[in-house]
Amino acid sequence: MQKKLIALAIAGLVSAPAFAQSNVTIYGVADAYMGFGSHGDNDMAAINSGGLSSSRLGFRGTEALGNGLNAVFTFEQGYNIDNGTGLGNESRQSFVGLSGGFGTVSLGRQYAPGYDFQYDALASSPILSAQAILSNYDAAVTIDAGGGSRWNNSVAYNGTFSGLKVRAIYAMGDQENSYVEPLGGKLMDPSDDDRFGLGVEYANGPLKVGAVYHYLKDPVSVTGSDDQTEWLVGGSYNFGMLTLAASYQDVSSAGYDSTVDGNIWQVGVIVPVGAAGNVHVGYGEGEIEEAGQPDLKAKSYSIAYTHALSKRTTAYAGYNRTDNDAGLDAGPVAYRPSAADVAAGRFGGDESDVFAVGVRHVF
Repeated sequence: MQKKLIALAIAGLVSAPAFAQSNVTIYGVADAYMGFGSHGDNDMAAINSGGLSSSRLGFRGTEALGNGLNAVFTFEQGYNIDNGTGLGNESRQSFVGLSGGFGTVSLGRQYAPGYDFQYDALASSPILSAQAILSNYDAAVTIDAGGGSRWNNSVAYNGTFSGLKVRAIYAMGDQENSYVEPLGGKLMDPSDDDRFGLGVEYANGPLKVGAVYHYLKDPVSVTGSDDQTEWLVGGSYNFGMLTLAASYQDVSSAGYDSTVDGNIWQVGVIVPVGAAGNVHVGYGEGEIEEAGQPDLKAKSYSIAYTHALSKRTTAYAGYNRTDNDAGLDAGPVAYRPSAADVAAGRFGGDESDVFAVGVRHVF
């Protein structure tokens, strides 16, 4: 027993220098707001989490391996600061990899390029950004700054070279042991749910432009289904007195339904006010096109003010209104039809609005 203890002590001393070379950082976002709004027959007055950015807690680490090579990892969990739930559930991202002058190659649950390449004057706010509201309404969309762009079982590449940023990802999915009901209970093949994403962005001074492409293989492959493809182009330019940002995105065979396509476009401006404030104004439209059906459209517009209380803390206030055609219920406030609408079989078509005041701390 004594020899084993001595051996363990020596092993600990030998490994100590290697441990000392590691660098682990705790980071996160704490964001909460007081919101008032309505949608259909639903009136909302609450303290909610994530007005500007979703709240999260993460651990990021690096270890120098020599010759410019580093081991890297990230574990990141989302949580709801209003009620303390969420932490410990499904992670936002979790990966390990190697980085160097060539960029970074990593394995795990990771962001697809559509998460990073956003050109939005409302900074992809879950409740104020027209682009975020309209893309989150359709769960099939994966080019967004939300859950649709987090892909499991993936290998990713991220590199930046003289203003050119390149991101690529290949996700192998995790449904190989799942049964596909339309195929009579057939087990899925290993490649049936694969995904691929590519994003390129160029930034030079006040100008930033980029493009993203996502391809999602149809896991069912029956009559009426097809592979889902998405693309986005966008950019921003800082004129000094204001910053203009805009994007257009398209999805074909949304939700693997070959009869359903959609598109979203949005434009906005950021106007500096004093040394620490900004006024944000944005407008966007989303359209769903289904074969044999009238096209459906939702319109969303916002105005907000953000004020940097410090480098890490931002106070904000904003308003969003989203108008829907009959049959749609996009909006930052959850939709609830009235009793009369339920009785008549009517769905959607109501406006959604929210006014929010909150604070975000980044650490």
